[in-house]
Amino acid sequence: MPPKQLTLTRKRDLWASQRAAAPTFKGDVLYPSAAAQVRYVRALSSLTAQMTAQVTRDVTRLFKTEAAQAQFAQDATISSQSRILVASLSDKFTALFAKKAKPLAESMVKDADKASTTALHSSLQKLSGGMSLKTSVMNSSLSNIYKASVAENVSLIKSIAAEYMQKVEGAVMRSITTGNGLQDLIPALEQYEGQTHRRAKNIALDQTRKAYNSINKGRMQALGVNQFQWHHSGGGAHPREDHIEMDGNIYSFDKLPVIDERTGERGIPGQAVNCRCTMSPVFEFLKG
Repeated sequence: MPPKQLTLTRKRDLWASQRAAAPTFKGDVLYPSAAAQVRYVRALSSLTAQMTAQVTRDVTRLFKTEAAQAQFAQDATISSQSRILVASLSDKFTALFAKKAKPLAESMVKDADKASTTALHSSLQKLSGGMSLKTSVMNSSLSNIYKASVAENVSLIKSIAAEYMQKVEGAVMRSITTGNGLQDLIPALEQYEGQTHRRAKNIALDQTRKAYNSINKGRMQALGVNQFQWHHSGGGAHPREDHIEMDGNIYSFDKLPVIDERTGERGIPGQAVNCRCTMSPVFEFLKG
């Protein structure tokens, strides 16, 4: 089935002829909503802080008890108590993150969808001489993108608790077997807390960009906008050389560029991990 095309009315035809020989236009750059990113970062950070604070408090308290000090490295009592405590904490936060994951993911994707609707409408209207397009369209393709984004985020949110508790368990057991107790355990817990908070923040920022750009792609295709211009962010500490070279290039959704030279993966801006690149719609009108 041939791609959908936008038709230029007489009024728009006149406007287009005044702008260029061929009615091809580039819309404004579509930037992810900073407010949506902040909300998602705060939500995941709050959940993560709740977990790391209680784990640190409960595990430290166990190791500071008189019984633990007296029995440390002498028998299996402290080891057994630690295993029971860590298992209990793991069960609690695995369940909590599983409970919160879907509502948080759905809220983020909803924010991304709302931002896409507004930004794309403004971009297309401004660059088409004021033509209004119904960018709130939701077809089966967009619905699938929505569901896939939610599912991916649910999995990532759950993994935050699982990965952290696995590290805590290892640190607890090592501190017992070495006999160093809190001397080794406290620095390890502080390290894992920092790593977990950074990971939660990176997930929130990266996934907000991914959801936003994926929804934009689906929405543009639904409207008949089949090309986009790549814009390199220039904001990363270690920019991808191939993404720098792609800056300003125009690509088709039917033939996406390679975004990872190591794997040959093709995609859109923001699809690669921690990619901050953006895109703008490029569209052509058929004269009516």
